[in-house]
Amino acid sequence: MSVSSKKSLFSRVALILIFLIALYFVLTRAIEYFVFTEESYGKYFWPRVNWVFPHVLCGTIALLIGPFQFSKKLRGKNVKLHRRIGYTYLIAIFIGSIASLGLAFTSKVNITYMMGLAFLAVAWLLTSGMAFFCILKRKIMQHKEWMTRSYVVTFAFVVFRLFSDILKHYEIMEHPATLLSWAAWAVPLLFTEVVIQYRKT
Repeated sequence: MSVSSKKSLFSRVALILIFLIALYFVLTRAIEYFVFTEESYGKYFWPRVNWVFPHVLCGTIALLIGPFQFSKKLRGKNVKLHRRIGYTYLIAIFIGSIASLGLAFTSKVNITYMMGLAFLAVAWLLTSGMAFFCILKRKIMQHKEWMTRSYVVTFAFVVFRLFSDILKHYEIMEHPATLLSWAAWAVPLLFTEVVIQYRKT
């Protein structure tokens, strides 16, 4: 097997794995927010259901369709479908990030948590907006790079829940939300940037 074939196989396996993790997250954690009861949402989120639901709905859409945008096979065989998925992804992020800002500024946890969520929403908007801007300018490579950053920020919701459960389970931190409101997106984005720049060199 050639080096290019190995890379292609690795990319496919990675995308499938990412999609399965995202799907598991949606079916085990996000699905409860599609049941409109105070019991399902909890006392903290129920008063803000008008912000929570569009955020969860649009985040779920972006999370599940995002991996398909990185498929070379899809781009090669059906460019129109690739574009339609891309537009759906961007619209979902635009609506979801606005809802995120609404959630952030109505949060009653603390200022650090609030700002972490707010800047997560800003990072979501900016990375996705730059991806859209680059494709309009026909800057294909830059578009791919910004799409990668965008999906890393999208995946922050999974990272947040995963590490929150781990930290609580092993009693490392009783209330990790404040830390993870920043670390769930900033740390993965940092390492993603290192990988992107390493490839260029």
